[in-house]
Amino acid sequence: MNKKFQKFGAWCGIVGSNIFFIGMIVAHFFPPIPASLTALEVQANVQTNVMAIRIGALMMIVGGMGYGPFLAAVFLQLKRMEGVNCFGAYAQLASGIANIQFFILPGVFFAVLAFRPDRAPDALYALSDLAWIVTLLPWSVSAMQCFCTGVAILSHPEVTNVYPRWAGYLTIWLSICMATSSVIPFFKTGPFAWHGLFGFWIPSILFGIYIFTFWWITLKAIDTQEDM
Repeated sequence: MNKKFQKFGAWCGIVGSNIFFIGMIVAHFFPPIPASLTALEVQANVQTNVMAIRIGALMMIVGGMGYGPFLAAVFLQLKRMEGVNCFGAYAQLASGIANIQFFILPGVFFAVLAFRPDRAPDALYALSDLAWIVTLLPWSVSAMQCFCTGVAILSHPEVTNVYPRWAGYLTIWLSICMATSSVIPFFKTGPFAWHGLFGFWIPSILFGIYIFTFWWITLKAIDTQEDM
């Protein structure tokens, strides 16, 4: 296993996530627009920021490219730890691959939103709802990815583990807390809406913790393996 390629994969995760985040800022979607906006308010927002939304959406799509190599780097370290019967490594990889689409699709939907800003307000309203809900609601695959990673780490003794045990507890805790975004379909105002504490801020912070943590500890794990 080439260490340089694996380190490239680990760095792709942190760089891609930052590009995605910056894309949201460029599109004027950070902090997120309130779910309580009317159709006419959404239309005005889109028409005012057409070019910014298009550029930001493209950046979000580009940022999503980094997640695949990042998954591969984590997968190889888990497989190195688990050996032949590496269920946790493959389950983490499968869940992560399913999660890639939710980095790409938000950018696609926001691009569609800004593609024809002269659409009827109700049409833009529906596209905006779709884009935001797709961005924030599908927490389950991320949670399963974290849970499988955590179980794999904790099921091995410290002496054979490439990741510290605290990372196992952290990822299981993250997988549980990610469920807070489940409330998004039920609220348009307050902390449970897609722009609120439980709908946006907690899931976003948790994902940031996951990406930063596994970028760092994966790089350290790669340094401990023998050159092939």
